Order: sequence, then structure tokens, then C-alpha cells
Amino acid sequence: MHRPWLHSLILLLLDAGALLLALWAAFGFWVWHDPQLEYVVQVRLWELFLPNPWIPPVLVLLPAWLFANRLQGLLDPARLESSIRIASSAFRSTLYVLALVVVLQFLLADRAFSRLLTLAFLALGFLSVTTVRLAFFRIQLRLPRPMAVQNVAIYGSGPEARSMRERLDRYARHAYEVVGYVVPSDDETRRVPDAEVLGTVRDFKAIVNRHDLHIVILATRETSRAEAFQLVRLCDQMGLRILEMPFTWGFASPRLSFASIGGLQLIDLQTLSYPTAAENLKRTFDLVAVLFGGLTLMPLLLAAAAAIRLTSPGPVLYVSPRVGRGGRHFPFYKFRSMVHHAETLRNGLEPRNEADGRLFKMRRDPRITPVGRYIRRWSIDELAQLWNVIRGDMNLVGPRPLPVEDLVGIERDPEAAYWFELRSKVKPGITGLWQVSGRSDLTFADMVALDIQYVQNWSLWLDLQILLKTVPAVLRGSGAA
Repeated sequence: MHRPWLHSLILLLLDAGALLLALWAAFGFWVWHDPQLEYVVQVRLWELFLPNPWIPPVLVLLPAWLFANRLQGLLDPARLESSIRIASSAFRSTLYVLALVVVLQFLLADRAFSRLLTLAFLALGFLSVTTVRLAFFRIQLRLPRPMAVQNVAIYGSGPEARSMRERLDRYARHAYEVVGYVVPSDDETRRVPDAEVLGTVRDFKAIVNRHDLHIVILATRETSRAEAFQLVRLCDQMGLRILEMPFTWGFASPRLSFASIGGLQLIDLQTLSYPTAAENLKRTFDLVAVLFGGLTLMPLLLAAAAAIRLTSPGPVLYVSPRVGRGGRHFPFYKFRSMVHHAETLRNGLEPRNEADGRLFKMRRDPRITPVGRYIRRWSIDELAQLWNVIRGDMNLVGPRPLPVEDLVGIERDPEAAYWFELRSKVKPGITGLWQVSGRSDLTFADMVALDIQYVQNWSLWLDLQILLKTVPAVLRGSGAA
């Protein structure tokens, strides 16, 4: 499982702990070197965190040092492929903090900070961060599957593709796992094992969802320009990072940058879209709202889970694949409101479907449990999707994610295909224009129109309006299936 947030959080905590340990050791050395300090000024360790005469406030230096580590890539597992690189990145971070100390000394002319204490903290901080990082790096190499590993597919089947695979296995197995090869359609000189071939570009969407791909590396000269363009377009649509070995220029936008994997410089072709400031703000707002909202709703969530568990056999959560941004599949969580294995009963109920278009809805669905009717009426079952928001699969506001089976054959309907492609440009949401405009009372055509309206007119203000309208819509319980 790809868990970069957990990896970064652990490294951040390790860095903070290492720096606090370095401060404690530097303080002990300083007092030992000048024992009269204990009797003249009676310095206490905690005083160094606040404005004081001996060292710039540690409450300033500590966040600055952690931020410098982030700038140097020390929170990115992909940039920590060797001990030398770890040590050099930690040293540059230390130089940034030293520059900050010099600036503070210049700006605070009335302060004469202790050179011994400051330099001891900087030196020990560098040593402690480097030591902790090297130890963590070695532990990562010994794990069966590192916590922040990203799944990689190599496009190609010749000696270059095989060489790229060997390089990743040797130098970057702590951050990347090669799941196999995507081969060109007209490939005739395959040099890779058949068992490791995932398919061709025609199968690419299924390959991405089956193997949860994060990166594709172009490692072949033997491909048609049309197929390369198609691969780049699909990677952009499904949110994959695509890298190209330097011998194959020209498949994408000229706005190129470079990335290093396994010590080899590759071309980064993921240049078609960037997170905007508004999108970053939306993500930040979602996480803060989920954190505080989740804590507030915790008693309700626990009560719902207990009621489901006690009244109906089966798991508390219902998990099904849904289609998210770019057409990528993700596990969708809900509190279970139906009997266990309800999907197996759906085929027999298709003639009683009350929804039009590609949706399946029944007001008196016999699969719904007694508790399920209540949690569906008040949308309590949807609260499990707060975990999807934390994972990054969904936003609080956006088009509702659709079941994978509801979209089978959608390409045969041009209007529906356009609707799906448009709604796939944004992440799905827990609530949206559907929920505040009638919920299950809407026709399929109404839902299509609302999705298009949302995507074409998206703004933070629109999201805020939808959130404010969601509460009364849920309390009324109207239109809930």
C-alpha cells in the first residue's frame, strides 16, 4: 500500500525528536564547558525555546529546520536512494538554519547569542538527523515492502526496459516496486519475461486499476508516436506520473522537468496540470473540517457501528469499487445499510429499478435492513466516507462517485461518455449539487446537468454554499433512497 503521508509523518517526528535530543546534548555540553552558568544566571533548558540571550528561540529554529529538511527532499523517499545523498541533504539543511541564525543575529542587534551553544546545537543537530535518517534508510531496505513504495510500470520490452528494471531493483527498491511491463502494440522483439507483461496501451486503464499504478516510465525507442501520445494522455487523465528516459524526446509538452530515480536522471512529462492554490486550499479545508467534524461525530459513528453489528450479520462497513478522478478506481466506504452480500441479489431486482439512465434505485429495496433505513434516511451511512477524504480519494464536495458496474459500456453513449469525462476532471465528493437539489428524487438527466454545472462553475464559494445547504437537506430527509 502506498502510504507517503505516513512515511513523511514518521520522518518529521524522527527529525523533531533528533533535534530535541541534539538541543539537550548541546545544552549539557555548554553547561559542562561553562559550569559557572549554573550559579550566575541559572539557565534552564526550557528557556531556550523562548526568546533568550543565549540562542535564537528554538521555537523558531525547530520549524525552520524541519521546513529546510522538506525543501531538501528529506521527506521524500524517492530522493533518499543513498547514504551520501542523505548526508549531503542534511548538511544543506543545516547551512540554511545557520544562515537563519546569522540573519537573526543581525536583526536583533541587542542580542549576543552564545557561539558555543549555537554551533554545538547546529553540529549535533546535523549529526543526529543524519544518524536517524541513515538508520531509518537501512531499516527500510530490510522491510519486505517499504511503507511509501510506489508501484511502477515500465513501457517497453527491449534491453533499455530490462536495464531500467534492474536499476530500480538495485538502487530504489525502498521507494519503487516494478509490477511489470506495458509493451508496445507492434512489439516483435520482446526481451522481457512473458510472465511480467501486463498488457498493451489498449489495456492501460484496467492495468492501472488492477495494480494501483503510480508511475509509468517510458523506456523504449520502438513505439509509434500515436501510441506514445495515447499513453501520455491516459497517464494525465488518471493522475499518474510519467517519466521518460532521455533518448525519447518529443511525446508531450515542451515544459519538461527532470526527476531522479535510482541515481538516473529521467524526464518528467507530467506537465499538463498542476494543483492550483484554490485546490490546495480546498484540500486543506477538507482535512481540517474532517478532523474536527470526525471528532465531534465520533459518538454517532460508534453508535451506528454498534447498531449495525448487533442487528445484522456481516461487516460494519460496506466497501465497493467506485470510479474517481480520471477514471481511477478506489475503495468506497459506507456504513452497511443492506444485508450482507446484497450485490448478489441485485440482478433479480433489476426489473423493479425505479431510476432511469445508468442508476439503480428502489424506494422499498428489500435488501435494506431496519437499521439501514434510518441511517440512509439521515445519510449517516455516508459518514464513513470521511476516511475516503483523509485518504485523498474524495473531497467533501463534488460529484457523487458511481459504482464501476454502472459505467460499463458508457463509451457507446456519446452524451454519457462526455458527462463521465467531464465529471472525472474533479474528485468525487461526499455531498454535492445532487444532495442539495433533490437527492434520489432527481432523474438521471437532472444529475447529468448538475454534474456539468458543478464542474464548469466550480469555486470555493460554490463548495461553501453546498456545504451550508447540505445540513438542512439531510435533516429534512427528503429524497433519500
